[in-house]
Amino acid sequence: MEEFSSIRKQIIFSPDLVERINSMRKILKVDFSRFVRDAAEERIERIERERLDAELAEGYAVNAELDQITCDDFKHIDGENI
Repeated sequence: MEEFSSIRKQIIFSPDLVERINSMRKILKVDFSRFVRDAAEERIERIERERLDAELAEGYAVNAELDQITCDDFKHIDGENI
């Protein structure tokens, strides 16, 4: 079992959600706390990845015109764009 420092938090769940978590955690063979921690970590990672993707897309869009101009400047000497 991995060791880590922890902070205890009290969380209120609806009975339906507890039932659904219990069903899933039994399938995965993990305790309730582990299931909730893993779910929280996955959610945070997904949000961080979505935010990074949005920032990258914005950066690509901002630089698209400059990238096209640069490609056009080198099209006569660079066979990559042929």
